[in-house]
Amino acid sequence: MKKLLLLFFTVMMIAAASGCALFTKEVDYQKIADELNKKNMDAILYAENGYAKYDQISFVEITYKVNGKTREETRKISINGVYNTNDNTAFGTGQKSYEMYDDPNSPKGKKVKDNIEPSFNLKYLNNQYINLKTKEPMDVQFIFDKLQGIERLKPDHYTYGLDEPPSLNYNLNEKEFNTIVNDDLKLKYDTFKGGNIFFSLHEDSNKIFIDYITVGVEWEGQFNSKPADFILINKIYPTLNNKNAYEEFKKYLYLNRKYMETNND
Repeated sequence: MKKLLLLFFTVMMIAAASGCALFTKEVDYQKIADELNKKNMDAILYAENGYAKYDQISFVEITYKVNGKTREETRKISINGVYNTNDNTAFGTGQKSYEMYDDPNSPKGKKVKDNIEPSFNLKYLNNQYINLKTKEPMDVQFIFDKLQGIERLKPDHYTYGLDEPPSLNYNLNEKEFNTIVNDDLKLKYDTFKGGNIFFSLHEDSNKIFIDYITVGVEWEGQFNSKPADFILINKIYPTLNNKNAYEEFKKYLYLNRKYMETNND
């Protein structure tokens, strides 16, 4: 199956598939990279008065062996929230899901577990997502304000033409990954297999806008004391229209206060 692996390497193949454009233009990637380096989330998220709506999805796929057969587990966290660029906080709603496949690459492979948990309210504070109901930290990070150093890199792909939308693609070696991403992500791995930062863009009135940003990494490590292959894909979708973002943020803030009052009773 390896659906996340296919997604991970699809963005890394874009440059090879885009050579047939008759007319090509270059993306001004330095402007985007500089905004990330300066943590200018107002520009990255199109914030209105410091508030911006966004969606975030994080996938972790773990592949390992059980009795000589392949088992694949996929954990997914979906977040819909409002980010406050003034103090690097956010409130929103999250949902977790989980799938397990036995022998996924075989014709007889089968799904043995499929679970979608109820949605919950969350907050992002001090660089950590917190489940407001359980007060527990979540195993997902908002890493898109932590891509410092990308301005020193030249993208592997930054041209586009009539037959393709604009995009930026950075393939990272291990040193670049640890310097730009893993200094904050702090993944522990045995063998690094690949890292990638991808920007899907669109052009409007000769201006370039971000549709979404994907950070992906593949590595070998340990799962339940056994060697396993891991794939992490973290995506964020900014919202262009943020006129009502502050009002939504206040609603989430009210819910947070209610949870705190209930917890203190």
